[in-house]
Amino acid sequence: MTGEQGAEAGAERAAGERLAQAMSAHGRGAIDEALARAAEAVALCPTLAAAHAYIGNTLVTRRRRFADGLAALERAVELAPDDATTWYTLGWCREYAAHAISRGRGRYQAPASGAPELYGQARDALLHARTLDPDEGLLGDVEDMLDVIASATGEPWSTEPLERPAPRAREQR
Repeated sequence: MTGEQGAEAGAERAAGERLAQAMSAHGRGAIDEALARAAEAVALCPTLAAAHAYIGNTLVTRRRRFADGLAALERAVELAPDDATTWYTLGWCREYAAHAISRGRGRYQAPASGAPELYGQARDALLHARTLDPDEGLLGDVEDMLDVIASATGEPWSTEPLERPAPRAREQR
């Protein structure tokens, strides 16, 4: 390992620790502290998709900062394009924002898209998550959210079965 690789690994470890601190603070209800620790994680390791996803989810659901939160989630899926959970979170948060906007209650930071567009974007993200071989629990959550969106928009989603790959063999340790 080169010195540069060692420094990167150290920064990633420190960022992971900050993200764990963020989640702990969140669990105590200290949302501002949680967001600060997550921002520190991103500063230490800008490619840590989980930190971007945490910030995005928290800004959308706890601060109703829809534009900023969705931008953070979009960055997370850029960094982890094959992660079903990150795509699910983006879809779920887009639906959350669309629902809040369509109800017209409460204050929020407006995203670039209105509710109809957000519902469509949420459906697209969730359908993409569905193709990334999520585990059965996550697949159920994805399909539940697709049903919520279909109910809100009157536009059904395809229930055709997925071509799922054969289970992967586990490595012996």
